[in-house]
Amino acid sequence: MSQRPTVLLRVRGMLLLELALALVIVGGLVAALLPLFALQNSQQSEQQDVAVLEQAKQALLGRLLTANGLPAPIKFAESSIGTGQTASSHVELDSALTPLGLAWPGALPGTELGVPTVSSLQTAYWYDAHPALRADADAAFVPATVSSTVGSDTFYAFRPIKEQLDLAINTKLSTGGNRSQLCRHVNTLQTLDTRMRAYTSGATSEYDWSLIDLTWPRVWATGLDDRFSWDPGLGYATVTPPASYTGALPNDQHSFDNSYAAAFVVARRNPPAQRRLDRQNIVYQQAGTTGLDVPLASRTTILDNQGHRIYENPLTAARDNTTSDTNDYAGRTTAASLDEVVSALARASACSQPADACTLNQLYVRFQNNVRSAPPSGDVTNLTLRWELVDALATVHQTGDVSAGSTSTGVCLDAFGIDNASTTSSRYLRVSFISPAGSTGYNPATNGIYWYRGGLLVDPNPNQSTADAGVNRWRPLSALSAAEGGKTVTVRCTGQHTVTAAGLAGELNPAGPLLPTCTVTQLP
Repeated sequence: MSQRPTVLLRVRGMLLLELALALVIVGGLVAALLPLFALQNSQQSEQQDVAVLEQAKQALLGRLLTANGLPAPIKFAESSIGTGQTASSHVELDSALTPLGLAWPGALPGTELGVPTVSSLQTAYWYDAHPALRADADAAFVPATVSSTVGSDTFYAFRPIKEQLDLAINTKLSTGGNRSQLCRHVNTLQTLDTRMRAYTSGATSEYDWSLIDLTWPRVWATGLDDRFSWDPGLGYATVTPPASYTGALPNDQHSFDNSYAAAFVVARRNPPAQRRLDRQNIVYQQAGTTGLDVPLASRTTILDNQGHRIYENPLTAARDNTTSDTNDYAGRTTAASLDEVVSALARASACSQPADACTLNQLYVRFQNNVRSAPPSGDVTNLTLRWELVDALATVHQTGDVSAGSTSTGVCLDAFGIDNASTTSSRYLRVSFISPAGSTGYNPATNGIYWYRGGLLVDPNPNQSTADAGVNRWRPLSALSAAEGGKTVTVRCTGQHTVTAAGLAGELNPAGPLLPTCTVTQLP
């Protein structure tokens, strides 16, 4: 009887020992598996954010097609973070979901697009769109002009293209929800980006890298990790161009050469710093050297604060090196390049009209010719119409002939030139007729002119509300606005033109008594 307690104690001791060993083993397994679970959760969060970014991209492309432009970013909630410093919250949106002006990026309008607004890192998704591709109705494109006064006369001129796309100068820059204007703006941005890429140092062209603001936002190319250097004092990485980029604008050249223009960018930001990304853009307005967003109330001067907003490439994976922050990156991005937007528009047949091939400084013009000669004797002869687009120095930039009884194929004509980024000149359209003798227009020796009608293709004077059939101008400024610019301009000339007494071999007589009539219409 006395041995049973001893046996039971031994059995219980063995069970407790086995239980302890089992607990140790289970604890070891748990400790070993916890990092795997954490890694799995991290990977799932990453995959979730990548999926949301792609959803946002497709939703924005869809909105671009249905609304003929992109939506506005939403204002973040703002709070004080220190003496004299205010920054946008990295997660909270303004309670009224206030849309931001054309110059500023902000939060993704996820509620409007039907996608999440907050990432797995509890940061609101950042959204940046080119202002010329937004659909804001109250900012629909109207070309910017400048006036000067000489004596009692006031003269108007178009501003150069770099000012047309500068929100500090031209606040009327969006598509206004107009499909043709969306097409024209995409064409313009692609043209400018191409001309900037063709620039070489010392060339006469002024489309140099300092004009990178014309085509922001932009996205870095891949393989640039060694260009970024982590600054522990600032808490983010800054980029340094290689030594081969020298001269006055090494950063601008480097950033332009190694990035591409985007219609929009969506980013998942890193939470600790409330910053746009943990790899700094080349230039953007910030509170001092903090890297924090400037409060909305301070965003009153756009001119020097638009920024070279360049975001990380979507293929750059998040990474966290345990020994160095140099190449760490916690952000995620997605973007639609201008080429992707062109492809999306093409698939939807959204820019299929002939006028949609023009840029924002152009009109789509066609000519109808129904003019015949009126000789004092002999047979009436059909006259060929010749149109010429010239500058103030009478240099011919575009020209074409239209036979009598026919309508020409339309052509995009410059209302003002964008061949130089710092200056602009108005374009004059002149119409003449080829005489029965085969000479162009009139005899300059006797008439002093050789065109029948010539005037500004588009008058930059904003006070001119109607055209005058080419006596001074063909179209008023509104012809280039978002509401009008996608229409077809038709110059229609009819009637008879008097020729000299020499009959069929004579010159055209600009003094009459019979002269053609040219009218201008602008229709969808």
